[in-house]
Amino acid sequence: MIDTFGIQDLALKAPSLYLPIEHLANARDIEPAKLIHGLGLRNMSVCDVDEDVVTLAAGSVIQLLEQNPDVKPQDIGRIYVGTESSIDGSKPIGTYVHHIVHRYFENKGIDTTGINHIDVIDMTFACIGAVDAMHNSLYYLYANPDKVAIVVAADIANYDLDSPGEYTQGAGAVAVLLAKNPALVSLSEKWGVSVKNEHDFFKPIRYQKINNQMMEIHDEKPIFDGQLSNAVYQDRITEAWEHFKAEELLNDYDHLIFHLPYAYHGRRIVAPLLQQELKDTNTFETICEEYLLDTQDEQINKLFSKSKYYKDWVQNKVAAGDNLSSDMGNLYTASIFLSLVSFCASASNLQDNTLLFLAYGSGSKAKVFSGKVQTGYYDKTASWQTDNHLTNRTKITFDQYVSLRRKEITTPLSDQNAVVQESSGITPTNKFERSYVLKS
Repeated sequence: MIDTFGIQDLALKAPSLYLPIEHLANARDIEPAKLIHGLGLRNMSVCDVDEDVVTLAAGSVIQLLEQNPDVKPQDIGRIYVGTESSIDGSKPIGTYVHHIVHRYFENKGIDTTGINHIDVIDMTFACIGAVDAMHNSLYYLYANPDKVAIVVAADIANYDLDSPGEYTQGAGAVAVLLAKNPALVSLSEKWGVSVKNEHDFFKPIRYQKINNQMMEIHDEKPIFDGQLSNAVYQDRITEAWEHFKAEELLNDYDHLIFHLPYAYHGRRIVAPLLQQELKDTNTFETICEEYLLDTQDEQINKLFSKSKYYKDWVQNKVAAGDNLSSDMGNLYTASIFLSLVSFCASASNLQDNTLLFLAYGSGSKAKVFSGKVQTGYYDKTASWQTDNHLTNRTKITFDQYVSLRRKEITTPLSDQNAVVQESSGITPTNKFERSYVLKS
């Protein structure tokens, strides 16, 4: 048997709070149907007072280890984090995650020999950073096939209050266990890549004059151009697909897994690619004729994307990956892995299904790669209890959401988290250090 490498397991960590998108829409005087039916949004994940990107990242890894009790410290070669929500310009989130993982094994009474030899790093390239971390870690496993690697995708997607991006907000983390001959999804060694310097979405150092002194200010909220970002996403994905595909077709794959800034974004991005494929294979005109579409109509692109043919194609190839995004919002680096969780948890009879992954990060880069669902997928997905991650959350009001964003609430609204922030690092009395606790 030829060894394969890929995803052994996945673990989702959702924040403990959520806001129904209808409440946000009503408060912002937006027609709810525009967000719910137009973009596929239902609920927005919101972090509690004692949650941040570290608690999400570490919480997902703890869940992953709980699901895989056979994984010991000496088995783990690396813990690589993909994020664009780092809390420090120097110290990686991975160091905090490593510390909490150390505490986890100690609490379990497991020998921690070798834990200080686990490689740790953060990787940043907007929303594609965790895919980069996975790509890199696969090469590590090719050279070290008896090890496993953990990739953590964790982010908090916040925008300015009452801004155009506010309703796409979200937060969460997905931990990915990579291994030889994986139980869940094997990944191909072939990847398509496209890179170009763009300013569609970025988080620059900003300057403000305070008491006559110019101060450097870091703001977690981005500067972005939504229209440009959509266009750049389309361009990079198209180029990466061309770089990847050789003689392959989208229709060769059973399902497509996307980075989703909002739930229905993937189905919009892929429409031009599919239309071009149908033209290249000389089937577009036949399909248009069957579905009463006029190929000479100047609105044919829009008409095709609204046709029954395309809607049925999306339902078969894309829709299963949308569901969790609708209930959590944008997770930046974690969104493509959330789409994979959603697909695996909501579909059936998946063994040997072929998957095409289309990843994107602003700034800008896209990567396209493929995978195949393995025989052990059902046992893995059965242990996820994905619905519990959503039903156990606490619903908050719009006023509570605003107060949380303004840091006016100081007492946590939920107490369900295994990993919590003990010190926020905002005062000089603790040298601005953040600290975290793993609850037993």
